[in-house]
Amino acid sequence: MAVGEKVITVNVDKCIGCRACQVACHVWNNTPAILTGFSPSFTNPEDLTPHTWMIMKFKEVEDKGGVAWLFKKHQCMHCSNAPCAQACPVGAIEVHPSGAVVIREEKCIGCRYCIEACPYDIPRFDPIKNKVYKCTFCVDRIQNGLEPACVAACPTGTLQFGDYDELVGKYKKEGYEVYGDNVNDYVGHTHYVYVTKRWKGKLKEYFDLPADPRRPVIEFNKNVVRPLGWGLTGLTLAALAAHFVFWRAKRVEEKKEKGEKQ
Repeated sequence: MAVGEKVITVNVDKCIGCRACQVACHVWNNTPAILTGFSPSFTNPEDLTPHTWMIMKFKEVEDKGGVAWLFKKHQCMHCSNAPCAQACPVGAIEVHPSGAVVIREEKCIGCRYCIEACPYDIPRFDPIKNKVYKCTFCVDRIQNGLEPACVAACPTGTLQFGDYDELVGKYKKEGYEVYGDNVNDYVGHTHYVYVTKRWKGKLKEYFDLPADPRRPVIEFNKNVVRPLGWGLTGLTLAALAAHFVFWRAKRVEEKKEKGEKQ
């Protein structure tokens, strides 16, 4: 990892689903709470919105003849390869040295290419402002020497913030299963990393963490459309060069016929 990269580890074994992180996210970012009606699950709101950048997801699974509650903090994963940033045509998405992937509201044109590129289905479009929003990794706090708001609010130590190699290395050394340190070539590594001992071998399945997250449309754009575009650009430049040579030769010939100096 690059020097200075940070990580937020999520130890799902310790999470009690209290939602302190969810509340802290709203408070720090001054985003409005959403009035929701009856929800068939404890996940509330049921999904991310332009004003709710992280939610706690609740899930039941069979465990040793009974039922176990699972709690998952759900937000932007802050990929090192950041497909959303690669897809943005106006450079509105910045990848900071800390690993934070941030959408600059003043630059966003609302094209939603980042939404199509994200394999974790995270960014959300606000039709009123014509902008896209998501978790910022609390980059404003990090740059001022503070922990992200969710980490500071967590009462159980589920969330930890620190140097990437040091913190992830510690969990690996202690025998935890880790998700996010080396996902694939599409997203790279993520700066939200999930760890577990209790659910070892079932981390991806139980907590809905895709083993090989990709977006086929963006893959096609990167592997076919862009190379084709560069090829067409090369052909265009070659045609312009040939036209100039032809035009120059014609001008020289015309001047010869008129007896003008070259």
